[in-house]
Amino acid sequence: MLSVIMQNDRMKTKLFLVSGWAFGEAALAGVAEPLASEFDVTRLAAEDALPSGKLAEMLPSDQPCVLVGWSLGGMLALEAAEHLAEGSMLVLIGSTAKFTGGDETPHGVPVAEVRSMSILFRRQPQETLANFLRQSALPHEPLADVNQTGTDQDDCPKLLEGLKYLRDADLRDAADRVGVATLILHGADDRVISPAASADLSRRISGSRLKTIDDVGHDLPVRNPQWIASNLLEFWKNDVARPDAG
Repeated sequence: MLSVIMQNDRMKTKLFLVSGWAFGEAALAGVAEPLASEFDVTRLAAEDALPSGKLAEMLPSDQPCVLVGWSLGGMLALEAAEHLAEGSMLVLIGSTAKFTGGDETPHGVPVAEVRSMSILFRRQPQETLANFLRQSALPHEPLADVNQTGTDQDDCPKLLEGLKYLRDADLRDAADRVGVATLILHGADDRVISPAASADLSRRISGSRLKTIDDVGHDLPVRNPQWIASNLLEFWKNDVARPDAG
């Protein structure tokens, strides 16, 4: 797969957008649209990128690209970051190196809560997703047109695998090894993944830039997609793709 395409005699860099848990790739449409003039954009649901190594296999090995992940998608992007070619860019939105809490990750979610959510999802998938959507939207009400992954027979096993990944994954070492320009974006009122998790990522990833936005929670990519797109473009043009960058 080539990381650039030609449009109007100009080469466009490949950009991958990976959604958060239970948010389908369509939920990233608002971020993708303003970036389409600059990048060749591919949207992915996190659940479709979950199989081990799948996201890394999609990344071009010989050309820079931009890899953007939200929440669970950010963790998958972080895991795949070692496969990014020189000159690439990583963007982590409302994400973390370790979702569950512990002595070294006090900002994480208690493991027991993730296990309980998995049990509830098996019993009441629609209700569990609705509650997650409410938590993601805080401090606001959920947006009416948010695109979530469905709860049909094919979706449920994938969503459970996503919860298992959130429960078990520890990407702190991977964060320490990131070697590409990294932009970290987070809603200051996120009730799903604490902003402290992004602060921890910023400390771990050398040279990364952290930006937060007030009065926005975990649903940042659907609540304020233009803020994400504008910050991504600014970082790309001023810190990554400029002639003297690096």
